[in-house]
Amino acid sequence: MMADPSRQLARLAGHLPDLPPAALYQRWLWRLRAALLAQARGVRIGPGVRIDERFYFPAGLRLELGAGVRIKRDVRAGWEPGHVADAALIIGKASEVLAHARLDCTGGLRIGQGTHVGRGCAIYTHRHAVDRRDVPVVQAPIETATVSIGDDVMIYSDVVILPGVTIGTGAVVGVRAVVTKDVEPYTMVAGVPATPMGMRQ
Repeated sequence: MMADPSRQLARLAGHLPDLPPAALYQRWLWRLRAALLAQARGVRIGPGVRIDERFYFPAGLRLELGAGVRIKRDVRAGWEPGHVADAALIIGKASEVLAHARLDCTGGLRIGQGTHVGRGCAIYTHRHAVDRRDVPVVQAPIETATVSIGDDVMIYSDVVILPGVTIGTGAVVGVRAVVTKDVEPYTMVAGVPATPMGMRQ
């Protein structure tokens, strides 16, 4: 795949230092990053998107960031060889992804509107099929499964979400939970593995 100059410029702008106390500079920098990224192939960005420094994304990944999305520093979106053909990172309007989150897009990742993804979270959309003894683990094939997170979801810090999980609208996931199966709408879960703890009223 040929290099996309717009993505390269957006990556360079991503390394300019954030200076939150310098409000005018910071607003200019957010606008610059969003404008450069919006020119790249396969990217759609709504108004008011704010991307902090060192947001990494691989060449060719389709990105859709809704109006008012906030991506904090050192967020990394990636994928593995063998990703699905239409793999994408889609984030709905007014959602935020906090610092050091890891977003695996190998099987595609959708995050709804007004959703919070906490600091240091890891979301996986692929696994290595290590079930067979006759296949060495380093040669295990990759299996993909989309992760879908609804609107108005609160995912606290250091949560791990495994492939194929759907988290329903309004759900809450507690700190350091490991989500191995679907979470029903407005359900509060916590623990390893994550289990229901109650419902939002």
